[in-house]
Amino acid sequence: MVMKQSCRRSRPVSRLNGKQSNHSLKNFITRDHPYVYFGGSVVAALGLYTATTQPSELSFLGNSPLLYLPALLCLAFLALAFVALTVKLCNWKTYQQTVFKSERMVRVARIASYVMCAAALLLFIDRPLMHLLVVIRDSATASRMPDGFFQSMVYMLYNGKTFFRMGVWTTVRIALLGTLIAFVLALFLVTLRIQQPDRQDSDLVRFFKSIGRNFASLYITVIRGTPMMVQALIFYYAGFGIFKSTGMTVTEINQVWSFFISGLMTVSLNSTAYLAEVLRGGIESIDHGQTEAARSLGMSSWQTMLKVVFPQAVKNSIPAIGNEFIINIKDSSVLSVIGCMDLMYATTTVSGIYFKALETYCIAAIFYLILTYFSSLLMKAISRKLDTAVKEIPSSN
Repeated sequence: MVMKQSCRRSRPVSRLNGKQSNHSLKNFITRDHPYVYFGGSVVAALGLYTATTQPSELSFLGNSPLLYLPALLCLAFLALAFVALTVKLCNWKTYQQTVFKSERMVRVARIASYVMCAAALLLFIDRPLMHLLVVIRDSATASRMPDGFFQSMVYMLYNGKTFFRMGVWTTVRIALLGTLIAFVLALFLVTLRIQQPDRQDSDLVRFFKSIGRNFASLYITVIRGTPMMVQALIFYYAGFGIFKSTGMTVTEINQVWSFFISGLMTVSLNSTAYLAEVLRGGIESIDHGQTEAARSLGMSSWQTMLKVVFPQAVKNSIPAIGNEFIINIKDSSVLSVIGCMDLMYATTTVSGIYFKALETYCIAAIFYLILTYFSSLLMKAISRKLDTAVKEIPSSN
């Protein structure tokens, strides 16, 4: 009964959140806004300024009469906002009784602001956006390095796209596979970590439980207390030395103990320690009544852990596990010290080719930002699907 009530209690929360998110955009569009004249004036002024700039080669409005229609809409809204401001200044105390605060006029102002925003957006697409596309096209197809900061970024991104593609693909693979492998290893490690001797255990079982618990505690302490960059160097050169001691050549070792395998091992073993603590927190967050209810039904201690505690602990730990995956995307950049062809190594390679450091590292920052942003959106979607918003366990990393 305790387990069923706990599961039922968590479901309506996600439905409520889903309904609120679905109606948020509709509520924003249909409700009246208090600063519609002020905010609309800023957008209209920007739209008029955009209309005065020179058109680009890809401009579809150009200087034709079609340009005047969205510009006039912006100008008309500015005039309306100016009149409303003048009336407010002249009737500061009785402005609520004026025609501009009537229900019909407020609705008209809101609809007019939407029309004006659409006109300003059209002007923005025709002028700055089309100009940006022209700059990107010319910079990508230039015969030599352009002079501008943004132009040189586009030039190196286009001409070094092979390196960046390989770097992004390697980074995503290492982060994803490393997190999955670490999750499996963390299940085993946290099982050792939470072992407590029982009265019914023999001396041998107590001994092995103590060894396993101390090993898990020592592993977590060492891994969490040392930087991943140092771990990557230790793992790579230790593995290289082990294979070299067998008489293998450098070429044969590189085929077996590649930079990718070494980097994947580093991320996996590093994340295992953090995910073990995350899962331990998830296990401790489960109500003790769940365990008592399972034991009262005749389940053994292992059956209780596998069928009752672990599934709920993993489900509650999904946000923190997703956070660990996002952290691995960023922290995999340290693997460049061993020659792993991740995004950071690709960036350093392109920087050495074109002798441009700041521009290439800005490109890398944009790639990392894109990867982490969309990964966070994916993790949030998974959390909502699994209804894990009821209990959130912070990441220990």
